[in-house]
Amino acid sequence: MRILVLTLVGWLPLLVLSLLQGGPSVSHAFLRDLGIHVEFLVSLPLLIASERYIDLSLAAAVRQFVVSELIGSKDLATFEGIARGVMRLRRGAAVEAGLLVASFAVSFIDLPHQANPVWLHTEPGGPRTLAGWWYLVVSMPLIRFLVLRWLWRGILWAGFLFRVSRLPLALVPTHPDVAGGLGFLGTCQASFALIVLAVASTLTAQRLSRAPSANFTDYALHLFAFALLSLVVVFAPLAFFSRQLLFAKRRGDHAFSGVAAWHSRRFEQRWFHREPPAGQQILGAPEFSSLTDLGTSFTTARRMRWFPIDIRAAVAVLGAAMAPMVPLLLADRRFIEVLVALAKSVL
Repeated sequence: MRILVLTLVGWLPLLVLSLLQGGPSVSHAFLRDLGIHVEFLVSLPLLIASERYIDLSLAAAVRQFVVSELIGSKDLATFEGIARGVMRLRRGAAVEAGLLVASFAVSFIDLPHQANPVWLHTEPGGPRTLAGWWYLVVSMPLIRFLVLRWLWRGILWAGFLFRVSRLPLALVPTHPDVAGGLGFLGTCQASFALIVLAVASTLTAQRLSRAPSANFTDYALHLFAFALLSLVVVFAPLAFFSRQLLFAKRRGDHAFSGVAAWHSRRFEQRWFHREPPAGQQILGAPEFSSLTDLGTSFTTARRMRWFPIDIRAAVAVLGAAMAPMVPLLLADRRFIEVLVALAKSVL
């Protein structure tokens, strides 16, 4: 319900006022403004709808620190204090009020080289239309507030991760996630892909509406640059854990190397340098199973990453940033011709 109400508040009055007061030129300009429609009919609902999903993901990550026993019992009270402090800041009304004021204030700042939509004015340099005033006072502050709110939440979450990374974590070099037990953080950060998708959709639509005749390669390069920037911004907080992961990897390498050398030496002495015990068969001997298990543990410890992110999490963020490329590809005549040619060659 909240998604529908805020979407209608941000977009519907713009449509109605531009049709009623602006005249044919203004109304046609508004209807052709793809950037505005994507911003309020796609990006704004995404920014609101993703809140519950991301909150659940972050809450699960906080619980996982405790469930996985990464936090020692003596540091558990400190960890809980960090979590409570972040929640107090997140629920603080003063911060959100400040973000709302800042969202309104920016609307009345004339930025140099700022490209405003044509339908904001009855004529170039003339007075604002009613739709233009609604856009200035309601629509843009609304979506700007949502973006700033997500930025603030991202900063709070990054601060939480930083403070937790200063605690002595019980990292396990042989953990199957190859990240000492912190692999869940990569999946958690990938939930921000919805925010990346919302921003990428707006940026692409605005660029397309302002330069519809631009080369397709130009769009692709800008989206790819945004995708790389998104990767850095989304996963940068995980670098706080790199120091502990690196130390845990070194400890695991040394410890398992010693254990593997000791076990392998006695295994060879038992089975290759003297007669096996009477009545004991090689097949099914427990020494072979333990050697295999030790080798698996040693390989896992050796492959342990110093950055807790896997390829699936990175692909999720990259895919969200590049997703607006799909409609652009489908709208490109040359791409369609290539698809048709490929289909004919296959058939």
